[in-house]
Amino acid sequence: MKNVKLGERFWIWGHPKNSCQSYVDQPLDMSVTPAESARYFGVKNVYYVPFGHEMDMNDYGKDQLDINKTGMSIDNWGIPGANPIEYTFNLIPLLPNLNRLVCDDFFNGKCDHIPTWGDFTVTQLTEFRERIHSIGLEMWVVLYEGQLGMPIDAYLDVFDGISFWFWSEPTVESYQKCIKAFFEKTPGKRRLIGCYLYNFGARRQASAEMVRYQLDNNKKFIEQGELEGVILHNNNFGGLNFAAYEEAKKWMDEHGNEVI
Repeated sequence: MKNVKLGERFWIWGHPKNSCQSYVDQPLDMSVTPAESARYFGVKNVYYVPFGHEMDMNDYGKDQLDINKTGMSIDNWGIPGANPIEYTFNLIPLLPNLNRLVCDDFFNGKCDHIPTWGDFTVTQLTEFRERIHSIGLEMWVVLYEGQLGMPIDAYLDVFDGISFWFWSEPTVESYQKCIKAFFEKTPGKRRLIGCYLYNFGARRQASAEMVRYQLDNNKKFIEQGELEGVILHNNNFGGLNFAAYEEAKKWMDEHGNEVI
């Protein structure tokens, strides 16, 4: 992917409305949708990630104005007892611009609402990837900074692409150290990097300065061919006038139309 505007390389990590209430101290109006957040930032791609919450894709899927590509997490979509894989496959027709499925929190412990690496041998995961490829989609996975030392290389090799995340907001030093380790662990792989606009690890607002630092550096890595793009996390914190969210908006206004 060359010679496209930077906004076309960015994604929104889209959660159901009001699904992040447990991470804040008091109830907030978290009613901004993934597509609305994408348009606010000038971002052209959206992941839909329920993380165990109900997320009616009959509703969310109808609003695809100005959205180029979409991805979906493999999840039970808040339906107790639903098979995450089969339920997700049944939703695929609702997103005609879908080009990938993502295994969120795949290297965490066993979880009822998503498949994790303990549910697969490498051979079984490869067979699952081939099922996804057979319908024209890619298979991606989430990797956190705290998982870089895990013995998971054989699993990472199966995926088409890897998105890398800092659960707790990094310092300059930890960002540089971890991004170097991420690149070394994933040679030749397609990569995205996530940028949290709220510090989930500390359950507080993210630093506007650190968000800008990450975006500046991520842009350099895109220019160098190390990253395909960036995922902004997430729509729930739109409309709240949080400094980090608005700093990301300023940054996108400054750089989103640059061609890389």
